[in-house]
Amino acid sequence: MAEPDSLARPSSTVVRERLIVAAVQEFGEQGYDRARVQDIARRAGLSTGAIYGNFRNKAELLAEAVDYGLAAAGRRLGRALNQGAAPADVLQLVITYHSDPHQRSWAPLVSEALAAARRDGEVARKVHAALHRAEKSLTELAELARQDGSLTADIDPAFCARLVLSVSLGMDVLTSLDVKGPDHGAWTASIHRLFAGLATGPAD
Repeated sequence: MAEPDSLARPSSTVVRERLIVAAVQEFGEQGYDRARVQDIARRAGLSTGAIYGNFRNKAELLAEAVDYGLAAAGRRLGRALNQGAAPADVLQLVITYHSDPHQRSWAPLVSEALAAARRDGEVARKVHAALHRAEKSLTELAELARQDGSLTADIDPAFCARLVLSVSLGMDVLTSLDVKGPDHGAWTASIHRLFAGLATGPAD
């Protein structure tokens, strides 16, 4: 008996996701320049034709991989909130997460995407859209932190979101260039002190 089509081949949505997940892993391990389309396809268990049937080129796949990674990060933050973490603590997590040596495979992906966005208008559009969504989520977190008193009322949520995003992206770029960063524990403690100051406001 012939298999139903739904079992014989994955849907286009599943194919795209498999390719993007494979691209995240391949770009993270090899860097953008060394990553090969055929290796991404092989990692996904698909043909090279599947990539070109879904993406214009490797640069577009890179942009989609960054979008996917940022969306996954957003889901992690959402789970932290659902598990009872305070909004301000989640904002701190965004910054301290990127100083953890175990997360450094993500940094080259971001750095390469930012460089590709300067060369390719379509990649730039996708990367900008992904960053806009990330900043919007951070702004909403900062507003929640203002409401619960963990940020003072005079803190602009949009400013706080831009600060968090800028520091996170900056850490990614420096890490991708192998610039030695501060000790993760010391960095985390300093970020906690910074947010404690944002909670109390300036001294009289």
